Amino acid sequence: MYNVKTGVVMFLDGQYEQAAKHFYEGATEGDAEAAFNYGYMLLKGIGVEKNLTEAKSFFSYAVGYIGEAAYNLAIMYLHGDGVKRDYRKFIEYMTDAAAMDIIEAQLFLAVAYTLGSVFEPDIILISRIPYHTPEYRDPLAVLEGDVPNMEEDEELRIRAVRFDPRTAFEYFRMAARHGSDYVEGLAVQSKYLYARCFLDGLGTEYNLERANNLMLLAAAEGSEEAMAYLTTQAPYMLDKLDPKRVEAIRKIERLGGGHS
Repeated sequence: MYNVKTGVVMFLDGQYEQAAKHFYEGATEGDAEAAFNYGYMLLKGIGVEKNLTEAKSFFSYAVGYIGEAAYNLAIMYLHGDGVKRDYRKFIEYMTDAAAMDIIEAQLFLAVAYTLGSVFEPDIILISRIPYHTPEYRDPLAVLEGDVPNMEEDEELRIRAVRFDPRTAFEYFRMAARHGSDYVEGLAVQSKYLYARCFLDGLGTEYNLERANNLMLLAAAEGSEEAMAYLTTQAPYMLDKLDPKRVEAIRKIERLGGGHS
């Protein structure tokens, strides 16, 4: 009988073929998380022969239940992995992932709506085995041709997403609500970028007091950028960098302090 914990233990123990069989069994029983995990193993060729078309099918089954499935499907459409490259579908699935509280998708869309263009995300894939592990893009990948035919399809990338500061602001706010223990420090980065919105007037009115308060939250959770800003632009705020003050601001802003 399928049990997600059993499959995860197999996977972490390096029993990849057994884990794949177990996740496949769960998928055939209609379990969305099992379908996602099996799709991920198909996508990466772990424990099973790599099959992008089949991976897409299992992700598609899980997409209504698992935000990571929507995110990974989006990336497949971005790069044309097992599917025809389609930037509009990429944005559609990325939007689905963001609505299911996937911070990677929320941050991507925030920047995309700021730029008014599709670009290459820093995080390529996310997994649940082990839970929510992001796979980062090689920082040199673009220089090595990671964006094929960029000049040829630049117009398509622009058509797929419009410049919309207000929507960008909303996605920055969504991402900033995740707790500071969230994946790879992304929530801390989100709080800093959310604060920048009030400094730059991106999708909202310029508000120095609110920006400084948000910078204080980001600095308290480890943002070097926020600390640098406070040190140079608002040193008087550093006196307020204590747990009680930070918690009070967090409640006012309704931003999480733990995993959301």
